[in-house]
Amino acid sequence: MDLHSLVLGWYDGRHLYHWIGYLIATGTSFRDLVSFAEGRTKREFAQGLRDRIRKQLRLTEAAVRDLTYADRHTEDVLLLMNVESVRGTQGSSERYSFRDHAAGAWSLEHIHAQNAERLNKAEQWVEWLRLHGEALAHLPHVPQAYREDLLRRIGGALKSITEAKFRALEQELLEVYSTSEETETTGVHSIANLTLLDRNLNSALSNGFFEVKRRAIIAWDKAGAYIPVCTRNAFLKYYTAAEDQQIHFWSAQDREGYLDELVATVSPYLLPPEEPEDSRLTGEDREDGQAEGAEQ
Repeated sequence: MDLHSLVLGWYDGRHLYHWIGYLIATGTSFRDLVSFAEGRTKREFAQGLRDRIRKQLRLTEAAVRDLTYADRHTEDVLLLMNVESVRGTQGSSERYSFRDHAAGAWSLEHIHAQNAERLNKAEQWVEWLRLHGEALAHLPHVPQAYREDLLRRIGGALKSITEAKFRALEQELLEVYSTSEETETTGVHSIANLTLLDRNLNSALSNGFFEVKRRAIIAWDKAGAYIPVCTRNAFLKYYTAAEDQQIHFWSAQDREGYLDELVATVSPYLLPPEEPEDSRLTGEDREDGQAEGAEQ
């Protein structure tokens, strides 16, 4: 089979398209996959792709649940969740847009930011306060008199911003935009509080609380911007049981539902629980394993 026909077959095959797209997006070369396909039947090639994803991640379910912002596998696992969520949709012709993915500058983002410590410029403080002030009108639990007073103080700070004024209002707004358990720092960097967003997001919004980000995600989605499906679903509470819905907050129940869905989605690519977590491959081991698979 010539290369053109081979690639057309990959593109036409819904499952192959997604597995190959994911592997390329996470560092496997096109040349490597062409070599890997040589001498294999379509079924053998498909199974081999799934095995390569599993070998590349080298994670158990427990390890996935323990992933944090600092772990090198976190972004790959979240991408796999997005890809598999699209691939696994029954009766759908939708495909994950690797073109849009390649065009973006994707990064890990906190679904609910704990604070705005990374903001250190006056213009960033002004934008952050403006965004969070605008969203106050949509929080039904805030008493009207307190809302008006808080907006008045935000307006005053915007006219002559200082870091002291910003930090005081930031702490007050944290209480307004968070449930009681969200004000705790435990788990803020857990994968259960992380998603994929374009890092070209302005820094004030990147450090925003859940409600502000939720409103922005909806606005971008309506405008036709590319939002990864699981990012959109998380902010729209697709993974939260109906009885636990708190539309304006990212609660413990939200994090639990999101994490359970993530694990269920990527579970076909995880190692059995008895696999020791300290046997994860290093980057060099991964490359050696991929080269070895291509030579078989």
